[in-house]
Parts: sequence; C-alpha cells; structure tokens
Amino acid sequence: MSKKDSKLISKEIAEKDVKSIARRLASLYYHFIQVMSEELGEEKAIEIAKKVIKNYGEESGREAREKVKEMGLSLEKENFSRGSDLPSIGWEGEPKEYPDGKSNIKITYCPFAEFWMEKGAEKFGRIYCFVDQAKYSGFNPDLQCKHVKNVLDGDSYCEIEVEKK
Repeated sequence: MSKKDSKLISKEIAEKDVKSIARRLASLYYHFIQVMSEELGEEKAIEIAKKVIKNYGEESGREAREKVKEMGLSLEKENFSRGSDLPSIGWEGEPKEYPDGKSNIKITYCPFAEFWMEKGAEKFGRIYCFVDQAKYSGFNPDLQCKHVKNVLDGDSYCEIEVEKK
C-alpha cells in the first residue's frame, strides 16, 4: 500500500469523525452559554449569544459569497452550498419538495441538536440555529431564511426555507 493509500479513510470513519467534532463544538457552545448565564444572567447570556451567532454566521455567509463569485456563479440560494465550508457528511437531510415547485431543506439528523437535547438545553441550542439566517444574510442580503420546523422546538425534523425577500 502506498503512503497516499494509507491516508485514505472510509466514509464511515470520516462521518464518525465529523460527528465527533460536531459534538465537541456543540459542547463548547453549551458550556460557553451556561457559564455566561451563570455569571451574567440568562437574559444577558442570550443577548451576547445572539450577537456572536449573528457575527459568526454573517462572516460564514460572506466567505461563501466570495467563493461563489470566484466561480462566476450568481448569488442564488441554489449556489450557497457551493461556497459553504460545511461538511458534506455528519448531518442527514434531503430536499423537501412541495406541489407548487418550492423546495426547502429538510434536516433529519443534526449532531448539535442531538447533543443539546441530551443536555436539556434546547432553549440555548435554538439560539445557535439562527446561524442559518445570518449565513444567508451574509451570502446575499436579498435572501430570507427561516426555520419552518426545528427539532429543538419539538418538531420531528428541521426544515429551512430560503426565499428572495
């Protein structure tokens, strides 16, 4: 086996690794917001978390925008994933098609949500989910993103709708 071949890993191992690092990041966020809540009070912790998530998401969206522009593509919702740095494994989902032709993003498994639900921290985890709105805003301010469903709100899956304003 060559050196190059020995560095290849299976999709199953890669997915396990991505889920593992996602859980670690979810844990980091959880502990940050828990400590802020203890030190500053829940209201102030939530206020700070919202600002952090907005800034983080908008930066991610701007980075995706620049990558998409470098490819010579338009800043349409269909091209967002081409510039996004999110992993292609670790989360599970599919398009959710509607009879009128509209298509949303349906997420059936999120390692972040799984962790936050295990901790009973749906309220704090839900704040993190607003990263989606911030990402699309940073990518193209003419796009509007909203969560139609969210497992942290008690739904059986998450559904994200992205439309032009």
